[in-house]
Amino acid sequence: MEKPHLSPSSITQYLKCSAQYMFKKQLGPKPPGIALLYGKSIDNAINVDMEQKIITRKNLPSDDVKDAFVTEYDNNKDETFFHKDDKPDVLREVGINSVGKWADEIADKIQPISVQEKLAIEFDDFNYDILQFADVITEDKTIIDNKTAGRSVPQKDGEYKISNDHMLQLTMYGIGYKENHDEEVNELGLDYLIKNKNPKIQQVRWKPNNADKKYALSLIENVAKGIDNETYIPNRSSFMCSKKFCAFWSECEKNFGGKVRD
Repeated sequence: MEKPHLSPSSITQYLKCSAQYMFKKQLGPKPPGIALLYGKSIDNAINVDMEQKIITRKNLPSDDVKDAFVTEYDNNKDETFFHKDDKPDVLREVGINSVGKWADEIADKIQPISVQEKLAIEFDDFNYDILQFADVITEDKTIIDNKTAGRSVPQKDGEYKISNDHMLQLTMYGIGYKENHDEEVNELGLDYLIKNKNPKIQQVRWKPNNADKKYALSLIENVAKGIDNETYIPNRSSFMCSKKFCAFWSECEKNFGGKVRD
C-alpha cells in the first residue's frame, strides 16, 4: 500500500498556518492567485529553455523564452482569482522583462542534466514519504530552484539571509538527491528573479551541511506528528493571513471565529 506523502511546500504551508493546510487537504485547492500564476509562468519559461538545452547544449533566443512566459501566463489568466488590488497586465510586463534578463545573463551559466527531476525520499519506519521535484540539476551537481521575489535578498556580513522555507526546500532536495543517486550534491542554489520595473537576478549558492539536514528531518517528523494528531491552528498574526493572500479566509472565520483582515 502506497504511503501518504509530504513535500517541501506542504510542510512549509503547515508551519506557516496549519489551519490553511487543513482546509486545502479537506476541501481541495482554491483557484490560484496572481502570485501562483506569475511564478508558474516564470518556471515554465525557464523549463522550456533548460529542457531543450539538455540535448542541444544551446540556449533558446531570449524572445523564445519570453514567448513561453506569455503563453503560460495568458493561457491560465482566466482561471486565476485576482484581488481588487492586483495588476495582472503590469505584472505580465514585469515577467516578460524578468525572463528576458534571465535568458540574457543567467542561462549561459547553466548546463542542465535534468529538469523537474523527482527526488523522492522513502522512510522505512515512518508514516510518510517525501515527494518533490527539483527545478534544475546541473552537470556540476548543483540543484537550482528558481524563485520570484518582490525585493532583493538581504545580506549580512557578506552572506545572503535566505528564508527558512527556501533553505528547508533546498535541503530536502539535497537529501533526496543523495537518496536517489547515492552521492552528495555539490551545491544547493536559488536563482531569484526580483519583481520590479528594472529586473534583477540574484544567484545564491551554498554547500549542504549536516546541521541543515538534521533540522529538515526534525521538521518532517514533527509536522507529520501534528497532522496525525489533527493539530490545526490558524496563524492570525502572520502577514499572509488576509483575504488577499488566503483563499480559505471565509472557512477560517466560520470554523475558528474572529475576523481575517482585508
